[in-house]
Amino acid sequence: MRRSLTLCLLVPAALLVAACASGPAPRVSWLGDGVFKSPTVQEAEAYCRNFGAPMRFIEPKAAAAGAPAGEVSYRCD
Repeated sequence: MRRSLTLCLLVPAALLVAACASGPAPRVSWLGDGVFKSPTVQEAEAYCRNFGAPMRFIEPKAAAAGAPAGEVSYRCD
């Protein structure tokens, strides 16, 4: 009886620790046709990095500016 109770308490605790250690997921919106939108450049880079794909900004002005401020539209090619 004590082993099953201990197991029932340890498994959820281990899952909680693993979820907290992994960090938050980047906020990404899918716009369709392979285009994504994120609130910041850092979150866009983190999302594309998950797949090992290079990031390409959709707006030509944003690509010329290097790192645009605010919400960005991009593709992970």
